[in-house]
Amino acid sequence: VEINESGTALKYKPGVVVGGRRVTHDCGGGRAVGYFLEAVLCVSLFAKKPLDLTLTGITNDECDISVDTFRTITLPMMKRNFGCDEGLSLTIVRRGAPPGANGEINVKLPILKELKLLDWTDEGLVKRVRGVAFTLRLSPQTGNRLVDAARGVLNKFLPDV
Repeated sequence: VEINESGTALKYKPGVVVGGRRVTHDCGGGRAVGYFLEAVLCVSLFAKKPLDLTLTGITNDECDISVDTFRTITLPMMKRNFGCDEGLSLTIVRRGAPPGANGEINVKLPILKELKLLDWTDEGLVKRVRGVAFTLRLSPQTGNRLVDAARGVLNKFLPDV
């Protein structure tokens, strides 16, 4: 690792990323699991072996990407654009929210042989909206009320909510 004198540039030359099975990491209570998952995803796609990773810590918080967003948006986008259908999965074993931070996820990431060219210049239109509502340490009715309220607002703009 080399950092210039002003501290504005960083040069990092990594070694070989191996990958492997049954890799575990405790993310602690400072940042959510999604924060670590984004970085691991970028690096592990070019590993020598597929990665089977278990992360423990906060699964949903206000400042980092949630595991639900990662599972419902990032993974299908990777399957469609990078062609890595085989072996790509994310399983939420247990949810965790601050201050307990006892959530656990298992993610399996395959390796890529090559990157395809992506063209995202045409943004398209919104066809449907999907979401996940969950409650921790609250009544399940709270989640149902949240879904009904969101659906009431979004049905004014889209028929498929």
